[in-house]
Amino acid sequence: MKKVIVSLLVLCMMIFAMSSVFAANAPSDNDLRTAPIISKLEIHNDNESNVWLEVTVQTPANVKNAIDYFENHELGLNQAGYIGNIMLQYSIDGGEWEESGLGYSPNYDQNDDNWNGIFETEYLSELHVDSNVKARAYFNGATADGTPRVSDFSNELVLNEKADFQASTWAQNELAEANKLNLIPDSLKNGDLTKSITREEFAAVSVKAYEALTGKKATPATKNPFKDTTNPEVLKAYALGITTGTSDTTFEPNLLLNREQAATMLTRTYKKATIDGWTIAEDSKYPLEYTKSNTFVDDDKISSWAKDSVYFMNANGIINGVGDNKFAPKNVTSAEEAVGYANATREQAIIIATRMVKNLK
Repeated sequence: MKKVIVSLLVLCMMIFAMSSVFAANAPSDNDLRTAPIISKLEIHNDNESNVWLEVTVQTPANVKNAIDYFENHELGLNQAGYIGNIMLQYSIDGGEWEESGLGYSPNYDQNDDNWNGIFETEYLSELHVDSNVKARAYFNGATADGTPRVSDFSNELVLNEKADFQASTWAQNELAEANKLNLIPDSLKNGDLTKSITREEFAAVSVKAYEALTGKKATPATKNPFKDTTNPEVLKAYALGITTGTSDTTFEPNLLLNREQAATMLTRTYKKATIDGWTIAEDSKYPLEYTKSNTFVDDDKISSWAKDSVYFMNANGIINGVGDNKFAPKNVTSAEEAVGYANATREQAIIIATRMVKNLK
């Protein structure tokens, strides 16, 4: 009899524990509002002139957990009888947004993961291999009681964007590549890229580089410590640890950026994207491994806090010197300041960010 009672007690405890786990894992209504992430967008065609879009989509963990929970408990079925699906919206050559469901690509083993991977649209008659395409995705599903629920939109990716940059001739090819990689912030696309870049503008470039390296969307800091800017790109860079203020309460967004600052911010971007646990406060715990190619003749002018970043970027072919084995880290004399000798231009900043994504991804 005692064995029976003990067995019943154990069984009750197991049932209680399992019910507690199920309750703890029950998703909230907001879980299904989290946007998916598009990390890659491509145009494909076959020998019969059929053209379609292929996208690589990542579903956030909390959405995936919600889907798993609903499926395991047979909850949240929508009118079509399934939990939900990922929808793609696209615009071709500046046209209106169109919408398409996504099917698994033949290049992807759908048994591996039903919600992360390579998907494709049906054939699109208006699409050509050189079309300018914008694309974004969202999750379309239902809550536990069957109420329809759609997520926020994902990031947007752009292919074959037709852009006429106000830039130097030497920079045009690399800027076109940067544009394909979605590394040019909207705030700079219609501006003169030969001009010096500000701290605020380079923060936006760095955020773009982080998103390209990780496939993740950056989010602004929830609390803004700065009194002189509310720019969301600055707050994203601040939240990531890519940049700090010039004081506890100021960012000085319009201050021009010099070359050693650009090297340092991009190095932080790389560390944040690739090193688990890295924070700006503990940066010294994460030294970089690289072979120093040479020592610049103006090495004594490079700030101590920037040297590792400068030589890391130089060793990886990302930031070069300015000639005569000089790096020109910052403007030292009034004459240098007057001509912006060490200032980074917008086109230079975008190009070094592009090189970092290509060389270090």
